[in-house]
Amino acid sequence: MENEKRKFFRHPIKVPIQLTRVEKNTSSNGYAENLSQGGLAFFWPEHIPEGTHLQLSIPIEKQLFKMNALVTHAQKDVDTGLFKTGVCFDDSVDSFRAKLAEEILQIRQYREKMSLLRGHPFSEEEAAKIWIDRNAENFAKVLGPTS
Repeated sequence: MENEKRKFFRHPIKVPIQLTRVEKNTSSNGYAENLSQGGLAFFWPEHIPEGTHLQLSIPIEKQLFKMNALVTHAQKDVDTGLFKTGVCFDDSVDSFRAKLAEEILQIRQYREKMSLLRGHPFSEEEAAKIWIDRNAENFAKVLGPTS
């Protein structure tokens, strides 16, 4: 199964992305499908060949995360008529940016869930503090050993 080959958890997201083809220097906008520390999947109206170098920009909250990536696959989705395109990030810096973006998304979802459960707004600061307290050790593992 394809899922067994994955090294990283895929976090479903529905956020806008901007895609720039490095060799053509052309930009287009679309929406991401899922994000992980290792890559990103999105639906795109045209086929992008495997091996194409891209720069992706993802706005999350008040931040713009820019990452360099390489197209690993693109397959036409029969339901949408779009191409489900997967990319892997070029290096550990881009992977780390993706991990930060993923954490921000998870904090936002946690805040929304807690607001619903409590019946009143749950602040971003409170959600972030609790999330970090609970998950800092796991996030540190992503960084690896420090000198």
